[in-house]
Amino acid sequence: MIVTATHIKIKNIVGFFRFIPRVKNIRVQLNKAEGLIFVKFNGFRTLTGWESYEALKAFRNNSHHLDAMKNVKYMGQSKSITWEAEVEPDWKEAIEKLNSVSY
Repeated sequence: MIVTATHIKIKNIVGFFRFIPRVKNIRVQLNKAEGLIFVKFNGFRTLTGWESYEALKAFRNNSHHLDAMKNVKYMGQSKSITWEAEVEPDWKEAIEKLNSVSY
């Protein structure tokens, strides 16, 4: 399974108000995503599991998620990390991996 952890650091109140509608739209997109095994939310962090890299890329590079990536600079800073896993990771593991990358 392919796992991706993401975190966005919102820069200010304007960024927060730009973030909220995008999150709602991305959640709708996630509900329709092919190849999604699981999704977890923890504040401004997301943890997803995918059947393949192709399924991950199809989600990431389309629709509402693509719009959010193009506009993240107006909301704050983001970081992500992707790895292969045999089992669904917990938040402790995901946060440790996220802490290993910079914004």
